[in-house]
Formats: sequence, structure tokens, C-alpha cells
Amino acid sequence: MSPLLRAAVLAVLPLAASAAELTFVRSFPFPGPSGLAFDPLFCALWVANETEEIALLTLWGAPLRRFRSDLSRVDALAVTDTHLLLSDGSGRFQEIYRDGTARGAPFRLTRDFSDIDGVYVDAARDEIWITDDARAQVLRLEAGGGLLARIDGTTLTPPMLEPQGLTRDPGTGYLLVVDDADALDSLFEFDATGRLLDVIPLATSAYSDAEGVTLAPEAGLVFVAFDAGNTIVTYDYSPTLPATRSPEGRAADPCSVSGPPRTPPGG
Repeated sequence: MSPLLRAAVLAVLPLAASAAELTFVRSFPFPGPSGLAFDPLFCALWVANETEEIALLTLWGAPLRRFRSDLSRVDALAVTDTHLLLSDGSGRFQEIYRDGTARGAPFRLTRDFSDIDGVYVDAARDEIWITDDARAQVLRLEAGGGLLARIDGTTLTPPMLEPQGLTRDPGTGYLLVVDDADALDSLFEFDATGRLLDVIPLATSAYSDAEGVTLAPEAGLVFVAFDAGNTIVTYDYSPTLPATRSPEGRAADPCSVSGPPRTPPGG
């Protein structure tokens, strides 16, 4: 997004005391990353790349473990307290434990949506957020698949026509969604009510085509997966202010993401 276009976007967005900021921290290579999920248990990243495998990496890109799922491909994934939720991008899901053991057979959450490129689990509310790329929508679902809320990307200014990965900040309730190079190749920031707050361009000459995003909320770090350039980038994230943060929001950094990486048990 050009500086002129970003200025025009900010002109029509609601006035805030401070706009969101992403500041580059570091990057590392990974082939064709499509989905990301930060795991606070290991202080590490689970990564999908549209194959049947998923990988666990340190925040610096060092491999910790890798295993295959029962899905023909994994486009996106999410972390819960006890397991991972994998999506094949075509409406099928599978739950697996962190050691790669299947928690159950693959299943369909709902037959209404079949182009799912992003998934996030809100375990505290027993809800699942997904992106439907074909319909340019972000959807908040009950655990059983019932629709709770919808963000229609075609109605936004600017429009979000290719929603891919998504994540939430549990402290503020803010929702972060990336769209890919077929659209604006930007990060869209929404408040807890689904109101668009900011749009931040992501593409550079070295990498583009944002596919996945995840957040280490206690440290204020955002990780973005870029398919073109085969790169995962870490940013320091400052949300649009004023942002009301719940008591469990960003405070101390319990997993020391700026310190040495952890090794998972048995890893």
C-alpha cells in the first residue's frame, strides 16, 4: 500500500489517539509458510505450509519437531491448552496432541464454509474464528459450528478481499487478519466489536503474499508468514490506542520470548 493510499485509509477510519505500528524485529526462512500459531507452552511457533506436515520451530526458526497429520494438507492451525486444531483449507479439521498423536479422526465443523485459510481458537469462550477466503469473510463460530458474528471484507474501506490467517489479542480483544498479494497484502486490525481500526501494508521487495499471522500477546510480538520469499517475520506490535486491556493482558513476559528458546519435553 502506497503512503498516499494509507493516508486516505486513515482519513476514513475512526479517529484514535495512536495508530497501530509494526516494527521489524527479525526474520528467518521457511518454505511456503501458510499458517502460524504461537504456543506459549513451548514459546515456539507451529507452522503449516500446505503439506500434510506441520513443524514446531523456535522463535528464531530452529526446528524442534515435525510430524504428519491425517489431512492431505494443512493450510492453517490453532493452539489450545491441550492440543492443536488443524485445517486443510477445504472445510476439514483434525485435532492432534502436541506429540503428533491424533485426538480424533478428521471432521467437518460446518458445511457452509469450505475455503478456510485461517483459524483461531478462543478456548475461554469456547469459540472458533475462521476466515472464508472465497467469501471475503471473517466468522466467529460456536464450538459446534453455529454462526455468532461475521465481518464482511467487501464492505470495508479499504476492502479486505483475500482474508488469510487471523489471530486475537486476549488482552484487548483486538482481531488481526492478513490478506494476501491478490488483494492489499496488508494486516487489518479490528477492535473487539469488529470495527476496523487500521490497515498496515506488509509487502517488501524481499517478501510478500502474507498467508499466516499469530501473536505472542505478553511480549507484544506479531509473526507473519510470507509465501513469496519463503519467510517468517517477527514484528513488535503496538495496537491502536486507546485500547482497553483486561487484567490478563500484556504485563510480564512469562515465557521470555526475547531470551533463549525452550525445548519441548521429548523434543
